[in-house]
Amino acid sequence: MKTTMPTDGFAEAVRYYRNARELLGRCKVEDNRYEYMKPVRESFGTAWLAFDHAAKVALIQSGVDPKKMPRTWDALLAEVRKRLDAHNGKLVRLLSDAYQVVHIAGYYHGEFRFAPLAKDGLQVVRQGIGKLSGRRIG
Repeated sequence: MKTTMPTDGFAEAVRYYRNARELLGRCKVEDNRYEYMKPVRESFGTAWLAFDHAAKVALIQSGVDPKKMPRTWDALLAEVRKRLDAHNGKLVRLLSDAYQVVHIAGYYHGEFRFAPLAKDGLQVVRQGIGKLSGRRIG
C-alpha cells in the first residue's frame, strides 16, 4: 500500500472534490429530486475521500509520519484535534460535520434525494478542504 502523498496533496483532494461535484451534476433530476440514488451515493463517497485525503495531507504537513497515519475515524479525529485544532475546535466540528453529512448520510445511507440539499452537503467538503489547505476552492 502506498503511504506517501504527492507533492501537492491538496491539489489531489481538490480534484476528488471536483470529480464528486461533476458526478453529482450528471445525476438525473426531476422535480428537484434525484431519480437514482446510486450515482448520488458515489458522488458523496468521492467527496468523503476528498476531505479525508485533505485531512491526512494536513496531518503529514504537521509532522505525522505517513506510515503512522491514523486508520480509524476516531483516531483521525483525535489526531486532528491534537495537531491542527488545539484552540477553538472549529476544524474538529467541520470534520465531524463532513463525516456525518457526507460519509454517513450522503454515502452510507443515501439520504440526499432532494437535489438542493445534496449540493449543500458537498459544500461542507469544499469548506473543509479550503480550511485545511488555506486555499479558496472553486
